[in-house]
Amino acid sequence: MAEPVTIRFAKHGAAPKGVLIVLTDDTLTFGREAQKQLKPGLDGVKRAISADQFKGRLSSALDLIAPTNLDASRLVILGVGKGADLKAADYLKLGGVAFSKIPGGAREATILVDLPGLKVSPDFVAEMALGARLRSYVFDRYKTKRKEGEVEPVALTLTFLVADEAGTRRAWSAGEALADGVLLARNLVNEPSNVLDPPEFARRAQELTSVGVDVEVLGDAELAELGMGALLGVGQGSIKESRVVVMRWNGADAKTQPVAFIGKGVTFDTGGISIKPAAGMEDMKGDMGGAACVTGLMYALAARKAKVNAVGV
Repeated sequence: MAEPVTIRFAKHGAAPKGVLIVLTDDTLTFGREAQKQLKPGLDGVKRAISADQFKGRLSSALDLIAPTNLDASRLVILGVGKGADLKAADYLKLGGVAFSKIPGGAREATILVDLPGLKVSPDFVAEMALGARLRSYVFDRYKTKRKEGEVEPVALTLTFLVADEAGTRRAWSAGEALADGVLLARNLVNEPSNVLDPPEFARRAQELTSVGVDVEVLGDAELAELGMGALLGVGQGSIKESRVVVMRWNGADAKTQPVAFIGKGVTFDTGGISIKPAAGMEDMKGDMGGAACVTGLMYALAARKAKVNAVGV
């Protein structure tokens, strides 16, 4: 599997490395820190903006390779539209767009978070980082050959230059846990059906004990004792035993009632597949997506030390 992008934070004024990404609003104005970084090549940047008729609309981007008089290997100008109107979801999207502009093979990139007359909060920067991390996802665990000319993936370090480094690190601690949970769910859904059978799914769920989740795995005997005949009937379609996984995270007071999440986890080798119509049968591989989401959710709650009692089944 390709390594996920490494997210780092540094204060404004630190030297950018690799690809440089700066923000501008729909007035095509740069923030004070961005102006400092771009000053040696600002005239060339303005000419490029004019020649491209770039308007700075939300999520639009202008890409300059080897910009004149700047140390950056590539400069990306990312439009944010009306900066004062941006919401958390907009920053999440901007992070994804920014990451998509980093060429394959790049080892370092820098996003200068700076807008004219506007202080971008640590929470909003964390949303950008989350968007970039999610956009970086690729499932290539079983890929053995690459297409002609396809760039070999390398580890990328993405640094955000921010006004409040300490505050952003604190905000990102929760965002990083959420990202890890989402990527866990994606990996489970993307695993081939001949790999992710019930015992293997349960084994991976048990790995959540590393972040403090209590995990209980019920096999055929326990399920029969509980009278779960319908589930066992479906499971008879597989040569592997059925499994039900119960995950518990207790982050709140013991008196607090838990929130329960139930996800469907019917893997492709179990019963019922044979009665589906042939057209689209392969889509039934995703019949375990609900359980994958619950597993990722329980991971995220525990990793961010959420003050909630939760049960995932």
